[in-house]
Amino acid sequence: MHHLFSVWPEMSLRLQSARHVLLLCDYDGTLTPIVDRPELADLPQTTRQLLQTLARDRRFTVGIISGRALSDIKRTVPLPGLIYAGNHGLEIEGPTVSMVNPVAEEMRPVFRLMHQVLSKALAPVRGAHVEDKGLTLSVHYRMVEEGKSAEVKNIFERVVGTARSLGKVKTTSGKKVYEVRPAVDWDKG
Repeated sequence: MHHLFSVWPEMSLRLQSARHVLLLCDYDGTLTPIVDRPELADLPQTTRQLLQTLARDRRFTVGIISGRALSDIKRTVPLPGLIYAGNHGLEIEGPTVSMVNPVAEEMRPVFRLMHQVLSKALAPVRGAHVEDKGLTLSVHYRMVEEGKSAEVKNIFERVVGTARSLGKVKTTSGKKVYEVRPAVDWDKG
């Protein structure tokens, strides 16, 4: 098993000699640090300039893949020439591509309703926040008091459990977040 630092000299040579490089970056936690509230995640100016420089270079195709909604990631990193993949790749847009997963599109009304129900059910839990990303939902509980995390999980399970057991949605959990996605075989990869 190579340590990461020992791989860089070889990677550097390969990048320099490659005719074309596809560079795909995640946003939260990669281009920006993880923060308490997603709207506070700010792209450093140096990173923005670097992405812009690479996107202008014809040797590079630069893409940003995010769990955020496509409109959100485009607004956050408004650079020409980039490929944006929002909602874990369920919606993709770039200079030569525009695509929305059709199954996810059909599920949009279900997610709208689920957002309303979750928001209402979680309203008494201070710090819990339901983010409607159109094709997916995220329940953020980073700001919830330590002892209330189990309550958030119980409410989440109660609301999404039926749709999940019917095979309509799948759920995942991350860093103080629960996510609901359409049950399609699709992810950031």
